[in-house]
Amino acid sequence: MTTLTHTPRPPAATSPRFPLPQRRLATRAAVVVAALAGWQLAVQSGLLPSSSIPTATQSLSALASMTATPEFWMTLGQSAVGWVAGLALCVVLAVPVGLLIGTSEFLTRSTRLMIDFLRTIPAVALTPVLLLILGSTMEMKVLLVVFGACWPLLTSTVDGVHHVDPVAADTVRSLRLSRFDRMTRLVLPSALPFVVTGLRTSAAIALMLTTAAEYLGSAPGLGKSLGIAQQAGGVDVMFAWLMVAGLLGVALNVVFLHLERRVIPWSPANREAVK
Repeated sequence: MTTLTHTPRPPAATSPRFPLPQRRLATRAAVVVAALAGWQLAVQSGLLPSSSIPTATQSLSALASMTATPEFWMTLGQSAVGWVAGLALCVVLAVPVGLLIGTSEFLTRSTRLMIDFLRTIPAVALTPVLLLILGSTMEMKVLLVVFGACWPLLTSTVDGVHHVDPVAADTVRSLRLSRFDRMTRLVLPSALPFVVTGLRTSAAIALMLTTAAEYLGSAPGLGKSLGIAQQAGGVDVMFAWLMVAGLLGVALNVVFLHLERRVIPWSPANREAVK
């Protein structure tokens, strides 16, 4: 009886590949370049009116010229102060209130209608009222941001408290820990992924409302500069400011995602990303 022996084949030569992060970055860069090229061709070919829409090269040139002036960075600083102040107040108000509401079934049922009613009111609609009361000031801008951006953080915090593991809650209850220990050792770590997700959403809304308050209320910042460029007919400068606003939004999202991976690695989304 003969036995068949299997001779292992040598491994096939694999072509060198770029690491996954580099491939993702290259893909995104290619998409951005393609979008800019499409924008350029659409305007130059007459598909888009050149009288109201500049080419990509004109907007990029205006952006490069703006970044070389101190007024540009002062304008960004004014917008950043309003955004940071408004978002900080959202955290101070929404997170403790959300933890309090989430830990009480009575408060959850009692406040649901009021929260649903208030968060559906467009924050921009309050701009005329705040202008009459506070004028074109930083306080007006911050209050508008707080009213519009706190609701995602508040509802995410409440949902996070409600998603505490029942088995872990029973275990902590059997240990007869104090209310403070239960909050810091169980409720807050369990709700933190929801809080961070709500914070990321609120940060993006806060940036949009900051720009809207500056544009509609003439408060100093990016939105006011955009409105001045529009009134002066400088469409290339106007689109340059729009590009700055978009780049700020992308940068904020990237920073918050990085912080989320660093601060809460036990988040389900982060565990799936590691896999």
